[in-house]
Amino acid sequence: MIYNYAGIPARIAATGSYLPERVITNSEILGLEESDGQIRRLLGAVERRAVSEGEACSDIIVKAARRILETARLSPEDVDRIIVSATPGDYHEPSTASVVQYKLGAYCPAVDIGMSCVGWVAGMDYALRCIATGERRILVLAGTIVSRGNPFRNPMHRAIFGDGAGGVLLEATDRGRFFSGGLWTKGEYYDVITMPHETSLHSPRIPPEYRGSFYMGRREIMFDVLRNHLGACIEGALHVAGISREEITVAFIHQPSKPLFEEAARASGIPRERIIQDYERYGNTISAELPISLDESVRNGRVKRGDKILMVTFGAGFNAGVLVFEY
Repeated sequence: MIYNYAGIPARIAATGSYLPERVITNSEILGLEESDGQIRRLLGAVERRAVSEGEACSDIIVKAARRILETARLSPEDVDRIIVSATPGDYHEPSTASVVQYKLGAYCPAVDIGMSCVGWVAGMDYALRCIATGERRILVLAGTIVSRGNPFRNPMHRAIFGDGAGGVLLEATDRGRFFSGGLWTKGEYYDVITMPHETSLHSPRIPPEYRGSFYMGRREIMFDVLRNHLGACIEGALHVAGISREEITVAFIHQPSKPLFEEAARASGIPRERIIQDYERYGNTISAELPISLDESVRNGRVKRGDKILMVTFGAGFNAGVLVFEY
């Protein structure tokens, strides 16, 4: 469904991100020098980051949040709400947002959002609605830790992902800078990508050897969904925004792997020179990918105030999300 955000007086006041120092190469994952070329060819990743032994998902999210507040010259007490997309979070319960609120030193409501790779965009949609009802400053954060534990039966699946965190401060303003957005779910494909927990009942469509582990199957379904539906979502959001593809300054498109990114980029219709690509350095950081990329692009000057931005993401569920706004 496409939403018109034009009447909501909100803007992104500041961005921030955190990437752990430790770098994991392709050869480390499969234990073979020749695996580097194989992973580059099949996935496009060269390296990704991994947290240290003592870092929790809430810790890296808080580090990103502190950078946001430092940029905005605000304190945690100035925040009206914290929204967190954590995959996976610190616990099944309580919410990771509660832990983030405590570690950050804030005193506002703190809420978790699911939706895997689409979680941060879903959080932005929620935050915009909170701004519309009177809240002033909202942290929308995301973090991912996949390097700890071993949920992957297939080492190539492990090679897809990296650790990291990012987010933005959404702030009420006199002139709204968000034009449109959308969230889309095709639940019949819920079991194409799954990460079970100990009480999960597995879909009969998941092979027995993958039950209890991360599973990504039937890749042709993912490509079909992107070809048949993602372009229409993007077209709808641009139409509601009243913006053409030619007016988009920079596009951020989710990069779960090189082949899926290429398919999504084609569906977007945006020239490649205007699409940010960083998968080879960080892997798929799930819902944290878009805010990490945005923060880096702001800090290196690729994104400037007044630029018109398109964000597109998709993933497990099967879900997709779109945002169109002016930075």
